[in-house]
Amino acid sequence: MHDIVGRADNHPPAKAASANALLIAALALFNESNDLDATLGATLAMVTVALDGRIGEIWLRGDGPADVELRYSSSDGAPDAVAFEAEGRALGVGSGPALVGRVVKSGRGSAAASVASGGHGGRAVEAVAADLHSALTFPIRGKSTIVGVLAIFREEPGRSHSAALAVMPALCDHLGRFIDRVRAETAIHAAAMELAALASTDALTGLKNRREFDRAVRTIPRLPFAVLSLDVDGLKEINDTEGHGAGDALLRVVGHTLGLLVRGWDVMARIGGDEFAALLPEVGVFGAHLVAERMRVAMHSLVLPTGPVRITVGWSAAPAGADPLSVWQRADESLYEAKRAGGDRVAGSSYEGGEAADIAERSYSDVVTRILEGESLSTMFQPIVSLEDGAVMGYEALARPRGFAAMDSVEAVFEAARTGGRIRDLDWLCRRKAVDDARELPVGTPLFLNISAAALLDPVHRVDQLLMLLSNAGRAPSTVVLEITEHERIRDYNVLANILAEYRAEGIRFALDDVGEGHSTLELLAASASEFLKLGRSLTMTATKVGSRAAMDATMAFARASGAAVIAEGVENEFVADLMKAGGITLGQGFGLGRPTMAADLEDVAAALAERAALSALRPRPAPALSLN
Repeated sequence: MHDIVGRADNHPPAKAASANALLIAALALFNESNDLDATLGATLAMVTVALDGRIGEIWLRGDGPADVELRYSSSDGAPDAVAFEAEGRALGVGSGPALVGRVVKSGRGSAAASVASGGHGGRAVEAVAADLHSALTFPIRGKSTIVGVLAIFREEPGRSHSAALAVMPALCDHLGRFIDRVRAETAIHAAAMELAALASTDALTGLKNRREFDRAVRTIPRLPFAVLSLDVDGLKEINDTEGHGAGDALLRVVGHTLGLLVRGWDVMARIGGDEFAALLPEVGVFGAHLVAERMRVAMHSLVLPTGPVRITVGWSAAPAGADPLSVWQRADESLYEAKRAGGDRVAGSSYEGGEAADIAERSYSDVVTRILEGESLSTMFQPIVSLEDGAVMGYEALARPRGFAAMDSVEAVFEAARTGGRIRDLDWLCRRKAVDDARELPVGTPLFLNISAAALLDPVHRVDQLLMLLSNAGRAPSTVVLEITEHERIRDYNVLANILAEYRAEGIRFALDDVGEGHSTLELLAASASEFLKLGRSLTMTATKVGSRAAMDATMAFARASGAAVIAEGVENEFVADLMKAGGITLGQGFGLGRPTMAADLEDVAAALAERAALSALRPRPAPALSLN
């Protein structure tokens, strides 16, 4: 069958045993693994060593009858070997090198193909540089056809005398069957996933359907949570006057907008004709109201030929262990109450104790006052993760007043502080608490601290005050990144640049928050010369849109020119992570990478993320430091 079969009895017993050990090790890999990339890479590395090769390659068949592509390579990593591999990958899908093409066509390998003969496929210069003289080629046979070619490039000319040659035909046959099996299982899994998605998706809006929402409610983990019940105002009238096509267009627009306003692991569903519902894990009363109000206000920016778009929202937030169906019923009751009051409004209640319905009647200014008067304040830490290998590269400190869940937004609290002229005091208090709580972080871990542009310009809280805080906490200034959040226009960028220079002289670095959103203007980008640029969540979540893509490209171009590192916020699933990596962004932050948590619980966060299927390729682990140079 193959012209490379050696006779095992020509080799000493020790070498024959070694060859058998190679086959046994490969079979163990094929039997125990479903990971095609890892298994083929490990097998190639073993075979390359066993056959005294310098470089090993696996070429796999493409769609065409003679198409192949270099998919796996093994070498010592020397520059000449890397260059040889790069030239092979540059061939792309096609006929491949002549020595590989001959194996595909004939089904026969070679024990002593000459690299100097030109069979290396246009890599003559690289082959000479790598001192490659001969090649061994083996067909990889699947059930019905050749699925690829294994090639080993050697520095020694002529035929190999390795005992491993005797087991290579059997090894490659098993390798081919392994590839067939994994590909078949992958296709079956993809088909099953597609069917499951169809069964759980509302065909009109693309959101989850009632069946999937019911399942999610029944299986919610033991965590605090909130349920939102939403109703599209005036849909019946539009159906009656404009037709159901117009009504469907309205529902699609509402569904698409609602889907953009929830996190990756929230469940947003259309559960009836004009009814939607959302399940929000780890969200409390303040967060539930904030999300509901954001959804309602978002509709005001939408205008269809049938007129303005309006929704009414009811919500209920509950502690861990509460009956989710009862919480959902409470949200429905709040919805009906808001509808009776005229619609286009939000109403809700805490399920625990049945508090008064509208949390909006509570003043966020009161929250600010209580914090400044000494009410307890917690600090949560959210990891910033390498999208390449999952390493945790730093933590952002996030303030949480009493009554706010870890996942709740405090945007409204800080807005109330800005409106009331107390943002500098609140900023300073949160920063002081964060530095103190960060003592429990791994030593040397970079700490990202939010600071408003107004607080930076405050003559009272200058760099010496922050240095005093850091000294008391035993934290080096070089491990601190001040994250500038600009919600007010800056009048004098020259003054800002001078102040940032004072901080930088002490080793402190800067990140610019929400690039592409708000007031993150080109002037601020230039004046701050930030070492890190945090791409706004709205851009990350809509990265497939032309406008968002253009803004991301512009940010990346600026980063390359300035030497800044880009951090993508809002990375909540593997799809978004892949989009960011494809755009050259290697750092990410988001609920899909790590939830905000207390410093004492950071190990639990890492363990939970390591098991999360949504980002199976990422395995965050604590890292001692992020290079800030």
